[in-house]
Order: sequence, then C-alpha cells, then structure tokens
Amino acid sequence: MDFQATYDRSTYLRWFGTSFLPDDFSAKTESVSFSFSAKYIQKALLLGRCESLDLPVYEIHHHSENDPRVSLAKETFHLLAEYLVRNALVIFVSSNSENYRLSYISIDLKIVDGKLQKEFTNPRRYSFFLGPNCKTHTPSEFLFKKGRIKNLEDLQERFSVEVVNKEFYNEIALLFTRLVGGSRKIGSKTIDEKGLLQLPSLPNNEQNHQKYQEFAVRLLGRLVFCWFLKKKSSHSGVSLISEDLLSSQALRENEHYYHNILEHLFFQVLNTPQDERNEVVRDRFQNTPFLNGGLFEPHEDDYYFPDPIMGITRYLNNFNIPDIWFLELFTIFETYNFTIDENTTIDIELSIDPEMLGRIFENLLAEINPETGETARKSTGSYYTPRPIVAYMVDESLKQYLKSKTGLNDEILNPLLSYSEDVEIEAEDRLNIIQALDEIKVLDPACGSGAFPMGILQKMLLILQKVDPNAEEARKRLLKSISDPTLRAVISKKITGNQELWDYTRKLNIIRKSVYGIDIQPISVEISKLRFFLSLIVDEKVQDDEDNRGIHALPNLEFKFVAANSLISLHQEEDVKGTQSNIFEDEFFDLFQQKVQEYFSASTPAEKGELRKTIFELIEKKIDDKIELIQSLSQLEVLPIVRTENGVN
Repeated sequence: MDFQATYDRSTYLRWFGTSFLPDDFSAKTESVSFSFSAKYIQKALLLGRCESLDLPVYEIHHHSENDPRVSLAKETFHLLAEYLVRNALVIFVSSNSENYRLSYISIDLKIVDGKLQKEFTNPRRYSFFLGPNCKTHTPSEFLFKKGRIKNLEDLQERFSVEVVNKEFYNEIALLFTRLVGGSRKIGSKTIDEKGLLQLPSLPNNEQNHQKYQEFAVRLLGRLVFCWFLKKKSSHSGVSLISEDLLSSQALRENEHYYHNILEHLFFQVLNTPQDERNEVVRDRFQNTPFLNGGLFEPHEDDYYFPDPIMGITRYLNNFNIPDIWFLELFTIFETYNFTIDENTTIDIELSIDPEMLGRIFENLLAEINPETGETARKSTGSYYTPRPIVAYMVDESLKQYLKSKTGLNDEILNPLLSYSEDVEIEAEDRLNIIQALDEIKVLDPACGSGAFPMGILQKMLLILQKVDPNAEEARKRLLKSISDPTLRAVISKKITGNQELWDYTRKLNIIRKSVYGIDIQPISVEISKLRFFLSLIVDEKVQDDEDNRGIHALPNLEFKFVAANSLISLHQEEDVKGTQSNIFEDEFFDLFQQKVQEYFSASTPAEKGELRKTIFELIEKKIDDKIELIQSLSQLEVLPIVRTENGVN
C-alpha cells in the first residue's frame, strides 16, 4: 500500500477487503445525507461495512482552507451520531490539497430508557496524515506491515498515539545518549556510549556530565523547533526554513554543519533582524524571518563567541558535534510527520506535535542529574502528566473560576468548555465571560514542559471562539492594552479585518495577560516557552511580499516563564508601624509591571537590553529598600542577597 500516493478510492477498497480489515468487509458505495448545517463537509459517502467489527467506512469531502481539524471532527461526530454509529473509519479528502487523512473515530452514544439517542459524549478522532507531501514510516508500520485487523481492540491500538510516542522517544533518547555518553536500556538491551559531543575546555567526565546533558537538551529543543518551522509556509509554498538549510541532504552538502549552518541559523538569523544581518548570512537565509523570543539568544553555555567578520565561533577546533550524529537525527526526523498544531483531547493526529515534544523533553530532563534517571526524576519532580488528566485539571479550574466570576451554572459552562458541544449564551453573559477571562491570572508553580499552561491557553481560546466568534472584543482589548503607539499601529494593521489572524490575536492576548509558569529546571522553562512560540507561529500568516515575510517578532517570555524554586515562599515582614508589608503594595509594582509589559513586546536587541537593565535595577532597588527596613527590625533575620552581572538572586 503506497500511502504517499494521492487518494484513490478503488485502491483503498481493495486494500480494506484483501489486506487490512477482516474478510467480512463488504464494499458498497452510497451517498450519505445529514440533517445538520455543515460548514466544512461538502459530501459524505458510505464505502462499505465490516460486520464483525460493526464498523462502517466513510469517505468525507471537505473544503477546509486552513485545516480546522477540530471543527471538521465535530461535524463528523454529529454525522455518526445521526446514524447511531459508535466506531468508524473515515477518509477525509480535501478539495484544496492532494494530502488526506485516514481516521479512526469513536463516540459514546447516550442511552435513555434503554434506547440509543442521537447525542454523543467522549468523542475521539485519531488520524494518519497521508499523501504526496507526507512521511509514511508510521502508517506503514502500524497499518500495513501488521496485516489484517483482528478485533476492535487491535484497530484502536493501530491508531494509538501512545505507541507512536514511545517509538519516537526511544529513537531520540538513544541519539541523546550517543551524543552525551552514558548508558541506556532499550528493550532488553543496555547500550553504553562514550559520547560524541566535545565542549570547549570541558572534558566529558562525571563532574561535567550535567553540562553536556543541558547543552544537548537545548540543542535538541532548538532543532525540533526549527523542524516545526519547516512545516509553516506561505500560500506559494515557501517555508520559513528551507530544505536546503535543514535536512539530511543539506547536511551532506555542508561540512562542520553545526558551525557552518546551525550557529548562523540560531544566533545570526532567527535572533537578528534582517537589516542587521551580516553579509555571510543575508543572502543564504533571506527567506528565514527574524523571530526574537529569546529561544535563540546565545548565552555562556552555548560557547558562541563569533568572529566579527566570518561569524564563526573561535571554538571551532575544540568544540565538535560530528556531522554523522546530525545525519542520524535528521534521518529519524524525516521518517515522521511533524505538525505544528497542538493535538486536543478530541482530535489527535498521529504525528510529532508540540505536546509530544513536551513529553520527550520531560523524560530527558528527568535524567539531568549525576545520579540515575530514576533518582533524578524523584529529586526534580519531573513526571509526565497524561493529557486526559491535564484536560480535567484545566476544565475544573476554569469552570470554578467562571462560576465565581459570572454566576453561570454547569448547564452553560460544561458545553462552553467542550470541544464537541455548542451552547447558546445571552449577550450580557458573553461580555461577562470575556471580562472574566481578561482578568484571569493562571500560574503553574511546577510547569515542566508547559502542559498545564498550554492546556489553559487552548481552552481559553476555545471559550473565546464561542463567545467572541468574530474576535471583535479580542482585537479591541489587545490594541487598547498596548501603550507603544508604533507597536499598536503594526498590530492593528496586522489583525484588523484579517480573519486568518483572529486566533493569533486571541492567543497573544491570553499569553500577554494571563498565563505564567515556574519550574526549578531552567531547561524546562525553555521548552515551555518553545511550545508557546509554536502556538503563535501556527496562527501566523506568512506573506512573502511583506517585511520579515509578514511575521511579527515573537514576544519575550522571560518574565512569563521563570526558573525558580516555587517551594520557597516570599518573605513578608512587619514594618515599623506593625502592619504587614508586601512587595506588591506600593508604586514599585506599577512601574515594574509597566516595564515588564514593554519588555514582552520589545524586539530589537538594544531595546530588550535597555528594558532588562531597567527591570533589574528596579528589583535591586526594591530589595535594597527591604533590606534597609529589615535591618531596622532586630527581631528579623537578614537574608544574604547575591548580585550577579545579570541581576539579583
């Protein structure tokens, strides 16, 4: 079965009947009508039925210009419920693309007085993305090579995201160990590696091993982020990062790949405005926009001290990542589909998405400890929280908050929080919900790779799509909250009347005003920021004829996601009058908040540097004032303050 060919109905019917479904599958093509008003589905066909699995097979044609996976899935759930179908295989064929999806869909039908109803709960869609532009390693392994389906449980396992997660993680984890050294158990085998990575003046011994691991995690994070960027392109098909820069073929054509390509890409392109780039990179990387956001800002542990003319680090001779390691990594990447859309609880694509990225890095981060991986996991608290648990935590948190702020009951809030249900809401209640979400502050004190904050972002976005469908309030509130007139004009031009950017507007507003995270591991914080950057990139509109290809610089999230120990409480002291004093109760916080908001939107290195300096000076002054006050109170202990060149610890 060639999953890279364009969709052909007769080929699929032959495969279903002879190789994939049980031998009682019978083909019978007939049109399927439905009573609801469909926005995306153009027509539906029943292709046949497998009696032993009670499994119909459908072909659905749609015209989703921007691939609204969740909306299309919801319409399909309604279609299945209308015919009282609980499980189905569905082939989604787009009129705008040669690519298509093969999905396994399941729903639970409600039962009243012993009879099935045309209402459903717990809907799920699991999809393989297929066609000429797709990688087919995963579907070939799970759909073709394993032969015929034995039963419904076997079918469900073939469409299991957990199996794909495990397979991809094992391959990446093995390469991680090959790079940094150490032992790794894969199945029944234990593999010992000396480590291919060579860092300047830093031998890879037990004392320095954690430095090697942290560098490798940061490198993998940046590489995977860039691989996702390859999947974002303009309407003319020009990607943000081209194949001739980031692929196994590009690697073969560029010796010393890290120094000659990646250092330029990371630090002189993605981190540098186009008009400030040097001549070495300007032409070669002309289609790659400036992104900002801090992910590619070099710091001391990147060992990047470039030559002012050539731009190549002076550590070229004693800083080595062998090209063969990149070749192995890119070969793995090229066997999987990558999608920059985050999966939701109801629509899961069996590709590498940012949520899977979070899971991979949470497991790798658990190993960054001189002791064993298990001990490291216990000492750092690095545990992956399954998606259904995160979804439950998100829903309950938002439901209780909205109850307290709006007085709405479960009858309205439950469908409001559901991807698969719609709800009628009065105009006044809509405004109350928007206002409540505009005021919410959500802090995850142990954010890991950002699962809970990302879940909050997704669910707040869903609510706002329902209560503010034209994004009128989102656009108005975003523009009103930006004090810089130049930035306001840029954002206004970008989002006014442009429906493609409505979700970008909503997300930017939520990230700017509502979501915060803390984690004890700095690398975890970087991965959290990476996922939020991707969530904005996915809703951007790439325009080849615009400056920076129409991409607005990513926000700075350094004061949104912070590396710290959240188990250490902020100390509150009594002032000389006996009343309790708090760091947020005076004019300091107003000025601090203003500067942090300005820093969020700053893009140029000079502007960011000046604002960062001002913010740290404010913090230092506040701490000095507190120390002076504390020292005047003999009953309180003065805590030591450590100053560094980057600020105060």
